[in-house]
Amino acid sequence: MVILVAMVLGAAIGLVARYLLPGREWVGLFLNPTAAAAAAGIVWTILSLAGLGIDSGWLWIGSLLAATLVAVAIPRVLPERRRRSDAAELARLTATA
Repeated sequence: MVILVAMVLGAAIGLVARYLLPGREWVGLFLNPTAAAAAAGIVWTILSLAGLGIDSGWLWIGSLLAATLVAVAIPRVLPERRRRSDAAELARLTATA
C-alpha cells in the first residue's frame, strides 16, 4: 500500500513540472503526472524486489528521482517531436500529387 504514496507523490511532481516547465502546450494535462507516477511505481517495485524495505531512504529517493526525471524529460522531448511530426503531416497534406 505504501507504493501508492510514492505514486501520488510522483504524480504531484509531474503536475508541478507540467506547470513550471516550458512546452506545456504540447503536453496533455494527464500525460506528465501519469508518466511520473508510473515511473515512481516501477522504480519502487524494482527496488523493493531488490530487497530494500520501506524504511530505506534509497527506496524513496530512487522512486521520486525517477518521477522527477520523467516529469522533466517529457516537456523537453515531446514538443520537438510534435513540431517535426506536425510539419511532416502539413507537408504531406499540402503536397500536390
